[in-house]
Amino acid sequence: MADTRIGIIYPGDGALDRELWDFAPEGVSLHFTRQPLHDGPVGLPAMSGLIDDGSLEPCADSLRIIRPAVVTFACTSASFIRGLAGERAIRERIETVSGAHGATTSGGILAACRALGLGRVAVAAPYVEEVSLKLGEFLEEGGVGVTRVRHMGLEGGIADVSPEEVVRVGVETDSAEAEGLVISCTNLVTYEAIPELERRLGKPVVSANQATIWHACVLAGVAWPTGYGIGRLWATQYAAAA
Repeated sequence: MADTRIGIIYPGDGALDRELWDFAPEGVSLHFTRQPLHDGPVGLPAMSGLIDDGSLEPCADSLRIIRPAVVTFACTSASFIRGLAGERAIRERIETVSGAHGATTSGGILAACRALGLGRVAVAAPYVEEVSLKLGEFLEEGGVGVTRVRHMGLEGGIADVSPEEVVRVGVETDSAEAEGLVISCTNLVTYEAIPELERRLGKPVVSANQATIWHACVLAGVAWPTGYGIGRLWATQYAAAA
């Protein structure tokens, strides 16, 4: 059986290709292209640059050769900072150029929360406060309540954060009112942290990389065996995830 091909538009500083592969089911191949690297701290100006620097369309066009089922923009913050309308605009730009389903990490996180029936979540994000709060606003605009936003205040070095630190931050972020935990950023390792967090918290955990691949697979019509995947999210194939 031929692979289902998923195109990944990754920010220039994206360092976790391997983790995205780890989430992918058998029979799914990932094909990466990177935007130009933007210097400076991780903040709203840098995130806006990823949308406005003119690189999104050339990146999407470069993936046409593989005839992907889905092309996803694997940057959480740049896809949530302008709300639902901004996220939709990114998908439409990708679809126009690539000829494939367009998706984003933030859209995947929102779809994952809906698939799991999460009405309220706590949010852990590695960014500075002004960026992190935008994710809470995005989720609430999409109908998912937010009980708490915990920001780590990092302006760089996000890919260097250990899984143990992610677990610690996740536990600190959780609240009794939250039905699940959302962990932002595709440059933050979560593959090893999710099982431990779900065990300790007793509730679903949705991470950026996990949701990116899960949502792309749903949009591509990929079927995976019962019991597959890291985290409770993979127990559902959400037909309405688009």
